Amino acid sequence: MQTIQIKDKLFNQYITEAQIQTRIQEIVSELSEKYKDKNPVFVVVLRGAFMFASDILKKFNYPCEIEFVKLSSYTGMQSTGKINMLLPLKEEIVKNRDVIIIEDIVDSGLTMDFFVSYVKGLEPKSVSLISFLYKPENLQKDVKIDIVGFTIPDLFVVGYGLDFDGEGRNLSAVYQLAV
Repeated sequence: MQTIQIKDKLFNQYITEAQIQTRIQEIVSELSEKYKDKNPVFVVVLRGAFMFASDILKKFNYPCEIEFVKLSSYTGMQSTGKINMLLPLKEEIVKNRDVIIIEDIVDSGLTMDFFVSYVKGLEPKSVSLISFLYKPENLQKDVKIDIVGFTIPDLFVVGYGLDFDGEGRNLSAVYQLAV
């Protein structure tokens, strides 16, 4: 098992790069079947979802548009429960369109509950949510996730877009905090 150190914490490899890439291909196959003739708008939630979104979008070989939003609810290792929209969505681009939100992790569900409601208020044709990771044990808001990359227990994880205090996003695998 590979162990890495970020700042003063040790992390053990939890999901390998190969497992991630296999799951990406399955997700792209599902998206391609559903959206190949629809020219969807992919809304990528920064910063955490950038690697997941990049791998999906490189393989989605149909017309689409890509937008970015930046939402924040974390400080260090803790969710604050307060959602800030630091880079807002271009509202005019989603009206009457099929919108696919790409998120890194649905943990408490508070951020995606807020954001999905916000997007639905902009009158899209449809809204789908794809989350790389999902922690059902922590869910405080009932959020419908259309496609889940991996369901995990209540672990603190880094890598593949997820960070610990700003570091670790560039790792190609996912690592869990060593206890």
